[in-house]
Amino acid sequence: MTAETAAPSTRFDWSTWLRRRGWTAGVWVLLLLMIVWYSVLIPKFGGFQIASISKNSLPLVYLAIGQAVIVIAGGIDLSVGAMLILSNSIAAQLMFEQPFAVTLAIAVLVILIGAVINGVVGWIITVSRVPDIVVTLATSFILSGAALLVLPSPGGGTSEGFRAMFTGSTTGSGSNFWPSLVAIAIPMTLAAWWMKNTRTGLSLYATGSSPIAAYLSGVPTRRAKIVSYAVGGGFSALAGLSALAITGSGESRAATGSLFTLRSVAAIVLGGVALTGGIGSVVGAAAAGIILFTLSPILSAMGIDPNTAQVVQGVLIVVVMMVAGIIELRRQRAG
Repeated sequence: MTAETAAPSTRFDWSTWLRRRGWTAGVWVLLLLMIVWYSVLIPKFGGFQIASISKNSLPLVYLAIGQAVIVIAGGIDLSVGAMLILSNSIAAQLMFEQPFAVTLAIAVLVILIGAVINGVVGWIITVSRVPDIVVTLATSFILSGAALLVLPSPGGGTSEGFRAMFTGSTTGSGSNFWPSLVAIAIPMTLAAWWMKNTRTGLSLYATGSSPIAAYLSGVPTRRAKIVSYAVGGGFSALAGLSALAITGSGESRAATGSLFTLRSVAAIVLGGVALTGGIGSVVGAAAAGIILFTLSPILSAMGIDPNTAQVVQGVLIVVVMMVAGIIELRRQRAG
């Protein structure tokens, strides 16, 4: 055997890469194409439009990441939207007329509250063995009611510095898009790294793929599920904080939470996360969240009636979910 034949091949295996990350890469390419398309449809495209897309998609991006973590671990959370409005309401009340340093401390507290509440929900699911969809649906009603108790009508506020941290402007509007892009990139990158490079993160994939096999292999499946819900709750709270930074006031309408929950599920499916668990990436889910937001201005720029635009968005989501289901079925048959 020669040295050439003995040496391991250093050639990049594109087929393996595409099989593992092709869908995620495709979603980001689709996002880029949609932004280019949008720039062609409108008379002027620049920093203001990029800032508008990036900052206004923040709440859905955070919800999609949180939902993706939970679904990858084999669960699903129908209360992420309710957690968003509860966190938004609490923060709006506590941050009103407070200096920047205090609002930052409150933000950390709100995220911790969201993580603890959702962690308890995950514990209830693992102990009671009641299906996730039932427990989280009931939780959504509880959280929505609590949000109304905290903030009966729109109001409250936050510091200018806190708004600038997410939107790049003390007023929530402008052409500085870098802060909102950073606000997307940092949590997304940290979540993706944690899930792919830590034992706890990898245990979520193992639990979602096959809970029984994971348990027999020594994976703490109950803890993995509780952790996934806690992380999802933290990201849902972060979504509520970003919504406060964008609008400058709190909003506790249950309808808003329900809409965000449905969109978060659509985003993870579009982002390549299998609803059966164990497959997907938060990176794809984040891109899908931006795509779902970008659909609205694109359809508006095309002159499509808002009511018709809702139908178009719904049809596109259904088609994507059907395609994802077919791909998952083929993957299971191949396995």
